[in-house]
Amino acid sequence: MKHIRTVAIIIHDSKILFHSSQDYDYWTLPGGALEQELIKAGLIREMREELGEEVVVKELKIIAENKFLYRGSEIDSIEFYFTVKLPENSSLIAQNSFTKVEEFGQFNEEPYMLTFKWIDISKLAEFLILPRFLVTELQNLKGNQVKHIENNIQKNHEN
Repeated sequence: MKHIRTVAIIIHDSKILFHSSQDYDYWTLPGGALEQELIKAGLIREMREELGEEVVVKELKIIAENKFLYRGSEIDSIEFYFTVKLPENSSLIAQNSFTKVEEFGQFNEEPYMLTFKWIDISKLAEFLILPRFLVTELQNLKGNQVKHIENNIQKNHEN
């Protein structure tokens, strides 16, 4: 069965918000699995859970068919990447990095810490960003174009 994930591309001052779990050395965009809801509603819920913020979901930018390994299991997912706007008065904008507790983990996980970091778009290649196609795609977001990506399992890193 396909795993359906909704993902936030949050950009502020030429920086994009990423997160990483305490157990991994890579960075991903915030988001998560749908729970019998529409895609945008799922993203709003995920941002409320992960960031504690009421966001505005803007444009769909990427649809990715992404196969990857997660903790030794193959995941076959469809991912919807949207630009997302934080509230104007969000305190997260002024913080270079911050931590939050993810209380609603997937796959029966216990709550865990997420570290969030604003990464300059021009420096994405300096970080291990997964899925890897994001480094290029996030540097080339254009107008109202929606990019479709097919990404097979990567052998060296999970995701």
